[in-house]
Amino acid sequence: MRLGMSSASFYGRLETEEGAAHLRDFGLDTCEVFLETHSEYTETFGRTVREALGDMHCTSVHPKGTQFESDLFAQSERQRRDAMHIFQGVLDAGRAIGASYYVLHGPPGFKHPSHIRMIRNLKTVYGEMRRRAADHGMEILWENVSWCACRDPEDIRDLLENFPEQRFVLDVKQAMHASHNPFDILEAMGTHLAHVHVLDWKEDGSLTLPGFGTLDFPCLMREMKKMGYDGAVILEPYNYMTEDENRVRESLDYLRSVMREAYSESNTHGRNDCEHT
Repeated sequence: MRLGMSSASFYGRLETEEGAAHLRDFGLDTCEVFLETHSEYTETFGRTVREALGDMHCTSVHPKGTQFESDLFAQSERQRRDAMHIFQGVLDAGRAIGASYYVLHGPPGFKHPSHIRMIRNLKTVYGEMRRRAADHGMEILWENVSWCACRDPEDIRDLLENFPEQRFVLDVKQAMHASHNPFDILEAMGTHLAHVHVLDWKEDGSLTLPGFGTLDFPCLMREMKKMGYDGAVILEPYNYMTEDENRVRESLDYLRSVMREAYSESNTHGRNDCEHT
C-alpha cells in the first residue's frame, strides 16, 4: 500500500504545477493531481505537470467536477456533447501525467439529494465515459460525496447493479458529512475499493489532519487489509490545513506508521476491536 497526498492541498496558494512540484518535498510514495480549470484539461498541461512531478508516481487525476460533470448526464444533447469534450481533455491530461484513475464526483444534488437511481441516462452516458477512459489507459473511480449522486451504501449497490466491475474511491470525511459511518461505506464498496482519500475530524465535527482527530485509523487500515486492499491512501486536506507543513509531515508519519502496523503479518486484530464501528 502506498501513501500519497493531493496537489489540492495547496489549492489557492500554489498553481497546479507548482503544487505538484512541492509534493516532492514530503517523502511520498505517490500522489493525486487536482486539475483546477479548463485550461489545464489538455495533454500539453498534463506534460507540464508530469515534468513538475519528476520521478514521483501519480495514481489519479481529479478535476473540478462542478465545472462540467453534471452536464455529462444532462437531458440536453448539446450539453452532454460539450461536457464530454471537456471530459476528454481531462483524460488527455491524465494520460500525459501517467495517472491510472479518474476520480469522479458525478451529478450534484445541491437543493435536493441526488442518487444514482435518479440518473435516467446512466447506462448510455457512463458506458461511453468508461470506454473513453479505457482508450486512454485509465479507469473511472466513483467517489462517495455527500452532495453528489453516490453518497450512501444504496447508491454504491445501484452502481454495481448497473456496472458490476465498477470500482470506487472511499472518502472518509464525505461519509461523515453524509451522516454515514465510513466503515459502512467501506463495507458496501468491499473488494471494489480501488482508492482512498483520508482526513480526520474532531468531536465537534470540524475537520483536521489524520492523527489529530477521532477517526480510528488503525481499525480502518485493518479493515482495508482484510478486504485485500493494496492501493493508495491519499491525504486530501484543505489548503488552510497545510500552512503548518511540520504538522502535515507529522500527520503523514502517523498514517505511514498506522499503515505499516495494520499490514504487518503479526497484526491479528479485527473489526470488533474498533471503537468507531
